[in-house]
Amino acid sequence: KPWLRTFKLCLHSCQPGASVHMMEETPASNDIPPSAAIAAETSTGDGSAGRPTKKRRKGSMSSKRKNEDIQGAAPESNSGLADGASAAKEEEEDLKEGDDDDLVEACDLDDDESDAVEGPVLFDDGSSDDSEDDAPRNRIGNVPLHWYKDEDHVGYDIAGQKVMKTLTSGEIDALLESKDNPDAWRTIKDHKNQREVVLTDTDLEVIRRIRSRMYPSLGTDSTEMVEFENKEAAIHPVSSVDPPKRRFLPSKWERMKVKKLVALLREGKIRPPPPPKPQVWDLWADEPPKDRRRPPRALPAPKMALPGHAESYNPPAEYLFSEEERKEWEDQDDQDRALSHLPQKIDCLRRVPAYKDLILERYKRCLDLYLVPRALKQRMNVDPESLLPKLPSPKDLRPFPTHVAVAYEGHTSMVRGITIDPSGEWIATVSADETLRIWEVSSGRPFHVVHFGATCTAVAWNPTHMLLAVACDEHVYFLDPGLEKMTAAQRDMGSAASQGDQEKAGEMQEADYTVEGEPSLAAAALKEAVTVESLLTLHEVVVPQGEDGDEAKPEGAKARAVKWAKVEEDSPLYKGGARIKIQTDCDVQQLMWHVKGNYCAAVSPKAKAPSNAVIIHALHQQKSMRPFSKLKKGGNVQTCSFHPTKPHFFVATKTSVRIYDLQKQESLRHLISGARWISSMTMHPGGDNVVVGSYDRRIAWFDLDFASKPYKTLQYHDRAVRRVAFHQGRFPLLAASSDDGTVSILHAKVFSDLMQSPMIVPVKRLRDHLINQGLGVLDLLWHPHQPWLITAGADGAVYLWA
Repeated sequence: KPWLRTFKLCLHSCQPGASVHMMEETPASNDIPPSAAIAAETSTGDGSAGRPTKKRRKGSMSSKRKNEDIQGAAPESNSGLADGASAAKEEEEDLKEGDDDDLVEACDLDDDESDAVEGPVLFDDGSSDDSEDDAPRNRIGNVPLHWYKDEDHVGYDIAGQKVMKTLTSGEIDALLESKDNPDAWRTIKDHKNQREVVLTDTDLEVIRRIRSRMYPSLGTDSTEMVEFENKEAAIHPVSSVDPPKRRFLPSKWERMKVKKLVALLREGKIRPPPPPKPQVWDLWADEPPKDRRRPPRALPAPKMALPGHAESYNPPAEYLFSEEERKEWEDQDDQDRALSHLPQKIDCLRRVPAYKDLILERYKRCLDLYLVPRALKQRMNVDPESLLPKLPSPKDLRPFPTHVAVAYEGHTSMVRGITIDPSGEWIATVSADETLRIWEVSSGRPFHVVHFGATCTAVAWNPTHMLLAVACDEHVYFLDPGLEKMTAAQRDMGSAASQGDQEKAGEMQEADYTVEGEPSLAAAALKEAVTVESLLTLHEVVVPQGEDGDEAKPEGAKARAVKWAKVEEDSPLYKGGARIKIQTDCDVQQLMWHVKGNYCAAVSPKAKAPSNAVIIHALHQQKSMRPFSKLKKGGNVQTCSFHPTKPHFFVATKTSVRIYDLQKQESLRHLISGARWISSMTMHPGGDNVVVGSYDRRIAWFDLDFASKPYKTLQYHDRAVRRVAFHQGRFPLLAASSDDGTVSILHAKVFSDLMQSPMIVPVKRLRDHLINQGLGVLDLLWHPHQPWLITAGADGAVYLWA
C-alpha cells in the first residue's frame, strides 16, 4: 500500500544512523512551493507534522497567514522554532474544531490561494507501488551499523556483493546540497542501504496523518473495527464502570434451582438414565453387523527426516564418495540409492548451486501426503524379547548336519538333479555336462558314468528296485546301473572306503526303519522275485489308448508322450544300461516314484499339449496314463508328489496346490499358497503336512487337518527357494536350498496330538556352495537312514553334509 511504504521510511528516519535532510534557511515565498513550509514544520521536532496548506472555515487562521509566519522564521533562531511549534499547535486546534465536511473540503484548493498546493487524497484502491527498488539492499539483518564504521562498506546485498559507503554525512555538504537541490528538504538518507529516498506528496500526506494520530488512508472505516457481538473478540471492557458485587457472589436463583432438583431426586421423581444396552454380535452369522462405524480420526502427516552430514555443503571427508563409490552410485537404480544426491565439498555457502530435483522432490512429497494412506500405531512399552517365542537351543535338537563330510568331484557344469537308492549306499547325479554319474556315498568314489549327449534335467531312483529313471532331451529313460549283479565281495574289493566308513555302512543297514509297522522298502524289494532285467524288457508294443477308449492317432505330441520304445542295442546308451525310452513333447523337469515302485510321475511345465504336463508311467504294465485332460486356471504344473500311505496325488501349479483321489478320480482339496510362483513341494512322512517352496523367497507350511491356507509362512533366504525336502526317516528335519548359495536346516517336529502345533526351529545355515550365473543350490535330498544331507549346486559341486 502507498502509506505502508511511507510509514516504513518514517520509522526508519527515527532510527539511529538515519537522517532527514531539511532546509537550513527558509527561502522567500516566491522561491519555494508552500510544501517547503511542511518540511520546516517537520524540522522543528515539536511533534507536529508538516502538511500541505488546506482551506479552513471562518474563524480559523488562513493558510497564507500561516505560511508567512513559518517562512519568516529563521532556522537558526530558537524563537523561530518556537513560533513554528506554536503555529502547528494552533492548526491542530483548528482541525479539532472543524467537522468532517470541512476536512474533506480541505483537500481542495481555492483559486485565489496561488501559493497553496493541492494535497493528495489517500484512498486505498487495493493497488501498491511497492517494487523491487523498495526492497532493502543490505541483507545483514539486525546487525548494528556501528560495527562497520571502520570499514569501506556497510554490509552485503542479496548477490553477496558489498554495499559500499556512498553517502556523505557532513553538515557542510548537506547545506550545499540544500542550495542546489530543490528537493533536498524532502530527501531522506538511508544509511543502512546507502541510498537517498525522495518523499512524494503522498508520502508527506501519510506522515502528516500519522503524526496527527489519524488513519493513514482516508478510506479506512473505523466504525466496524471491533465486533462487540463477538464475545471472543471483545477482550477489552466496553465501559469503565466497576462490576457490581453480585457478580462475585453465588447466584441465589441457581441455589433455588439446585434445591428443587435435589428434592425431586430424593422423592424419586427424577431417575438417572438407564445404562446403554450391551452390543452383542452373532459370531456365527453369515453377514457382519450393519452398524455404521465411526470414521477414523485424521492422522497427522509424518515428518520428513532431518538432513544429516551427507547433505551438508561442506561435509566431512568420510562422507565424500570415491571414484568406485561414485560409479557404483551412478549404476544403481534411483529406488536403490541410499542418497538422492552426490555429496560435494563447497568452500562457501554463496557458491552452492541450485538443486535440480527440488521441485520434483516437493511434488513427490505432496503426492505422499495426498495419496499415501497412513495408519495409527499405538506404541506399547513391552520388552521385544518377551514377544518372541521361547525356542529350545539348537544344541538340544541334535543331530543335524553342520559340515561337509564328503565331496563328490567330477562334474564340469551345474548339477541339475540328485537321487539316492533306498539302502543309502549309492547316489546318482545328472548334470548339464550331459552325463549321469553314480557315486558311493561313504567314500565319494565314482562307480559308473553314462554319457547321454544332451543336458540331463532330472533323475529318480526306484524305491523297490535297483533301477533309475532319467529325463534327457525330451525323453524319459529307464536305466539299469548294474548294481544288482554285484556281490558283496565285489563291492568290498572295489570300495576305497576305510574301516570306519564300512562300520557306518553297517550301521545304516541296521538302522533301517519301518513306518507304521510295515517292513522297510529295501527288505520288500529283496523278497520280490521280479528282477530289474525282467522289468526293463519290452515285451510287446503297447498301443496307447485315448481318453474315450479309442485308439489314439499315431502322430502328434499326445501320441509321442505315451509311446514306449526299446533302446537300440548298438547305441552308447544301451551299453550304459538304458533299456526303455519314452519320448515326450518337452523337457521333463521332475521325476517322482510312488512308494511301491510301480508308478513314476513325469512333470513337463512347458508341455505343448496340456494333458502332457503330468504323465504317470506304470513300469510293470509298461503303459502311460494322463490323469488330466486339461488344466483349470491357475498356471502350468510345476511339481507333483504321491501321498506316502493314501492313493492321493498332489499337483502344484504356480500359485496353488490341488489334491486328487486317483481311485475315485475326483478333486479333494485346493490349497492356496499365497506365493507368486511355486518351485518345489515335499510331503511329511506322516502324510498330514505339506511344505511348498517358491521363487519369491518364501516357504509355506500346510497342515492338511486344518484350513486350506498356510499354517505358517517362513522366509530365511534372500533369493529364490529352489528345493525343499523332509527327512523321510525318523529324524524331524527339513531343508531348503536357495539361489543365494545357502541351505537352511530346520528342526520340524510334528506331534501326534492334534491340539499341539508343529515345532519349527531354524538350527543351521550351510554355506559352501558358490553362485554360478545367478543360481545357487539346485537340488538336495536326505539320507534315508542318517541325518545326512546331500546337496547339488550350480557350481558343479556335490556335497555330503554330516
